[in-house]
Amino acid sequence: MRVLLASVAFLMGLSLGLGAKEVFVVGVDAAFPPFTWVEGGEYRGFDVEAIKAIAELQGFKVEFRDLPWAGIITALAQGKIDIIASGLTVTCERAQVVDFSLPYWEVDQAILVRKDSDLNAITAFFRSVVGAQAGTSAYAWIEENLVAKGVEIQLRAYETYDMAVRDLEIGRIAAVLCDTDTALGFVEAGRNVKIVGIVKTGEQYAYAVTKGDPYGLLPRLNEGLRKLYELGIWAELMAKYFPGRPAEPVPLPFKDPCR
Repeated sequence: MRVLLASVAFLMGLSLGLGAKEVFVVGVDAAFPPFTWVEGGEYRGFDVEAIKAIAELQGFKVEFRDLPWAGIITALAQGKIDIIASGLTVTCERAQVVDFSLPYWEVDQAILVRKDSDLNAITAFFRSVVGAQAGTSAYAWIEENLVAKGVEIQLRAYETYDMAVRDLEIGRIAAVLCDTDTALGFVEAGRNVKIVGIVKTGEQYAYAVTKGDPYGLLPRLNEGLRKLYELGIWAELMAKYFPGRPAEPVPLPFKDPCR
């Protein structure tokens, strides 16, 4: 009987332990300002502050881990991290292997060229070398809408967008495709680039968790977003990282990426 009771207690402990985790590892791209970056050994950015505030409001703790973007979805699917909070676009393909919170941001794709370039939104993508960060929705868009359709273009993958823009500035590539806010960040930082066109993709950012949400994080993330807006914290973050831009209510209405 004692053995049986001990076994039951052990199994109950395992079961309870699955939901008892209170320190969660957040995977980020540490070279993706203004959403996530590292400065002076500390993680900074809009998403970093937002997820910290949500964790505080919802009663759990987070720690951050920088990972190559091309492998961050795999890391989450394999349970090596618990959350992705780094300007992650909701896509149908990603939704097959991870679960998403309600969205909190919307972007399109911007075409960057050098300031002294005569290229436009059309010529930048014809008989040229174009860069994008590996694993991003921009990279996938070029593959699916240009390369796969026979457009004469060479697509070059980069580990970070900063690397891609550096190559653009020194003339190794003709253009870079990236999220609109990322592009604006490079322009406002005084980099030798300009935006010559926008690809209307209507993408949404959301937080992602392991498929099946084993720790019950999605309700806490969604409710945390609502509280950030209701308490005015979202507006404070917007004013800090995106001055002059209105703070839209979050979470945003969800757009099904598989339609």
